[in-house]
Amino acid sequence: MDEARLKAFRTLKPICVEVSQLALRYKSKKTTGSGIVGSLEHLYALLQAVSKQENVLDPKLADYVFFPLSHVFRDVKDLPFRLVELALQCLQILILEGWKTHISPDMSKQLLILLCFITGGSRTDSKVKDVHEEVGTVAFECLACLFHTSGNAALVSNGYIKAENAPIFGHTVSVMLDGIVEGPSVNVRLAALTSLYNMIDGVTDEEALRNVFPGIVSSLTKVLSAKSNPKPPYQVLVTGLHTLRNIICKVLSDSESWRAEKDPPMERLASASENMPADSWLEATAPQVKMALANIMPLRYHERAEVQQALSQLCISILERSRASLHQSLGMIVDTLVVLCSHAPANNETLGFDLRRVLAADSTLLQILKGSLHDWIVALPRIMQSNDDIRKQRTINQISTAYSMLQTQGVSLDMLNDSISTHLRASISAAIEASSRRMVSATSDTSIAITQMLQPAKTTARSESFNAILFDGSTSRSTMQGLQRLAKQFQAIPSSLSLCHSILSAVRTTSGNEQLAALWLSLQLLSDNNVDSDILDQYLNLSPTEDSRQPLLDDIYSFALTTLSTSSSGSESCSWQLQALSLEILALQARSQKRDFRLELIDALYPILERLGSNDAVLQQHAMTCLNIVSEVCQYPSSAELIIDNADYLVNAISLKLNTFDISPQAPQLLFMMVRLCGSTLVPYLDDLVESIFSILACYHGYTRLVESLFSVLNAIVEEASKSHVPLIEGNKDTTTRPKPYKPTTITDLASFLRSNRDRATRPLAPPSPSPDPPPSLPPPAPTDPPDLTTDHETLPAAEPPAPKPTKSHSIVSTITSLAPSHLTSPSATLRTGILNLLSTSLPLLARDTDSFLPLAAQLYPYIGTRLFSPQALPFEILAAAHALTTLCHSAGDFLRQRVEKDWRKLEKLYWRVKGSMREEVRSARGRTGGAWWRCWDAVLGLLLGIVRDVGIDEEGGGGGCGF
Repeated sequence: MDEARLKAFRTLKPICVEVSQLALRYKSKKTTGSGIVGSLEHLYALLQAVSKQENVLDPKLADYVFFPLSHVFRDVKDLPFRLVELALQCLQILILEGWKTHISPDMSKQLLILLCFITGGSRTDSKVKDVHEEVGTVAFECLACLFHTSGNAALVSNGYIKAENAPIFGHTVSVMLDGIVEGPSVNVRLAALTSLYNMIDGVTDEEALRNVFPGIVSSLTKVLSAKSNPKPPYQVLVTGLHTLRNIICKVLSDSESWRAEKDPPMERLASASENMPADSWLEATAPQVKMALANIMPLRYHERAEVQQALSQLCISILERSRASLHQSLGMIVDTLVVLCSHAPANNETLGFDLRRVLAADSTLLQILKGSLHDWIVALPRIMQSNDDIRKQRTINQISTAYSMLQTQGVSLDMLNDSISTHLRASISAAIEASSRRMVSATSDTSIAITQMLQPAKTTARSESFNAILFDGSTSRSTMQGLQRLAKQFQAIPSSLSLCHSILSAVRTTSGNEQLAALWLSLQLLSDNNVDSDILDQYLNLSPTEDSRQPLLDDIYSFALTTLSTSSSGSESCSWQLQALSLEILALQARSQKRDFRLELIDALYPILERLGSNDAVLQQHAMTCLNIVSEVCQYPSSAELIIDNADYLVNAISLKLNTFDISPQAPQLLFMMVRLCGSTLVPYLDDLVESIFSILACYHGYTRLVESLFSVLNAIVEEASKSHVPLIEGNKDTTTRPKPYKPTTITDLASFLRSNRDRATRPLAPPSPSPDPPPSLPPPAPTDPPDLTTDHETLPAAEPPAPKPTKSHSIVSTITSLAPSHLTSPSATLRTGILNLLSTSLPLLARDTDSFLPLAAQLYPYIGTRLFSPQALPFEILAAAHALTTLCHSAGDFLRQRVEKDWRKLEKLYWRVKGSMREEVRSARGRTGGAWWRCWDAVLGLLLGIVRDVGIDEEGGGGGCGF
């Protein structure tokens, strides 16, 4: 070791001599500062290398190296900043690795004065904000190292600061505080905070610390306050919070004996007052500290986890060590800890454990937390009325965390039940109102929504979770999730049944948003299937097999079913949100009863299906989700199977509405949905419904929208019947007669014809055959007994097989086809087009039964022809009429020949009119085809070809001079 030190001495000696000489020459102005800078850089590099060797740089070698540095520090005011910085960096190594704890008191005091002078000037001329950034940073780091190694920098003797050292101590604190508040950079302020922390940690004179305590707390509050501008970086905040915790716990610490006793809190506070600081000073200081803490506590919402952790350590330390001294600040501190725990519970397990430990140690803190919980619950409705979603989420999380803490400690919260029920309902109502002000209407085109909803019925992936309906946007959805978690917590307490009873009573006595809030909250309290019913059953006299939740669920189910049954989906007296929540309650009851819920389908299924015809897409999706859940828990393979299995009373319910001439759009829309969901299997049950529909059409034919909705149902019935794999009539073959295809006469045919005529002319005529003799007259037969018809079967002609009986689907389609054309006189072109398309779909289904179809074809032809030849007909109407007539001609064959030949000239005029419009359209579109008149011309051309192919036209009767 001596050899290593000797080697280090020999290495450092030349450069130390060089630095000393250059410093003296610089003082006499015989050299420049650049020469000294180079030497100091060399010295700094050598000191770094030597300091890495263990126990080589001892105090004696440090004294030797400091000697040339002392020449530099004598003229520190006139030296370049870089030179002073290098000298201070060398000094820092000497303090940490050289002198360490063996620095002499005089040396430490001189260094303290020197460093304070460099960083802040003299006591009468402070210049912290004017100091160079790098110099100030290194100087404060040297101060921190000095206090870290020497403890108190030789200012304390026998535990107290000497009287002659008091000015030095005060000036040092002042310089560090100025560096913290007015430092030119973050590094300077951070180094000043570190030096202050080390100083407080090393000084044991509580009286001296008490004298500088107000100034330190005031300066730290300026830095840590949320109103400070500019915002300090998180490193400064963390170090400042640690420093504040250190000074508070030292100056305002309760006695050790008080913390060790196990007396009740008030007795402990009384016993601790004997060893606490002077009452007058404490009474004056504690309120000031409370104000300082009030300015600092907003840091609990800081985004950095390091700042939150430092603040939590400050609060825990105050509760553990200064609970009696700062009893006025306990409520604020407990609230802050609850907020910090509520930010990210998964990441604050240690903090949560510390808070529970402190709460368990003093029941006074539990009462404070209980009071804070009550205040937060009371304030929640007012907060929910604001537009600050972040504040809403914070308050909800605080209530949840505080409730969990009190529940863990076994504190009775029965007194808060009424307050929880009232204010939680008011909070949810306010949140709904605030969200509804920003909510955009969710209505959309029903046909589009129907197309989307049909997909889950035909695939295995079905929606079985309800979307949020009371809150919009991601932030409001977070608020809703927080309220749901809060409701789950209230559900787990033994008094949750009484809480739920009070909320259920509010469901029936309130209206509007308050009713929505009560219903939503009741749903949350009853929806968790994992609640341990044993905790609840011990407070009720229920049988072991009876669920304590079931009576409450039956009550709210009865309300929901009444709401859905007595109001339609478009009712203004019942909001769509209330209907959607009622659907969720029906699904909850179904999940509770499982397969036994099939008995409830008689009353519950129709209201669900009625909402499928709603114009509100959200309510429609809610109904589809509810239907999926019901079909799943009732063990139906699909929603369609559920509807088919219960189609009898569903059809009766719709028939009842239609028979009473209920012209609301829900019944036709529901029937449309049923037909689309069930397909052709439901069609045979709809014969009475079709009659009711045409009765309504006869009475309300002037209501265009109603007529269109009813015909959409009829069109769906026909379309689904056409998709059936089972024929509508069995046994009949197609007996439609059509003209034979024209075959042109060839030369071979003509030669054969002439040859046959020649052979017939040359063949001799055969003699006429003699006429046979007339038979002799016979006597009239004798009367005999009538033949025995019961025994002589062979003498009777064979009986013709009976005509096959049409199915119900055939009869329904036939009825629709025969009655629908009478509405082709409607002023709505859309309706007329729909009827024509309906005929195009239904005619091929009826054509197999020729006996009944041909009279129908004769009946339909005038209706279709009138729409086809109408001069006011629009292109899409002519297109539909042409398709319908083409289908009719193909189905009826040459039965329509005379009618077609009679209207052939009209067809010719129609063709040229459509063709002229088509040419004008193509010319306007610069040669582009595919427009409305182009498609219309193509349909008319297809009609003419179909007539020639299926009906046949006599050349003299129609087609001879047409000029096509």
